[in-house]
Amino acid sequence: MNERVKQTLNIILDKFKSGDIPEAVAYTMFPIPDIPSAKWILLNRTLMFLNGTLDARGIRQWNAVNRYVKKGSKALYILVPYLKKTEDSCRLPIYKFRPARENIS
Repeated sequence: MNERVKQTLNIILDKFKSGDIPEAVAYTMFPIPDIPSAKWILLNRTLMFLNGTLDARGIRQWNAVNRYVKKGSKALYILVPYLKKTEDSCRLPIYKFRPARENIS
């Protein structure tokens, strides 16, 4: 498994252990409708909230609304779900995550 994926999933597990997940889920269930991250899967919206923001975008999305990322800002990494087909038709598809190609901040 990719190191960034492990690190991101460990953050979520730590939040479950500390009891912070209910608040994060409450905010992510009803996202702000006019922002790009409102279309993200629940896991990524939860990651966004756990990283201390309610609005995260890619660099081009920030630039499109005349906002610019400060030099030295740290990225927020989201996970992209994908289905991997198997050769055996009896098996269910494998649901996995991979890091997004673009850094989100």
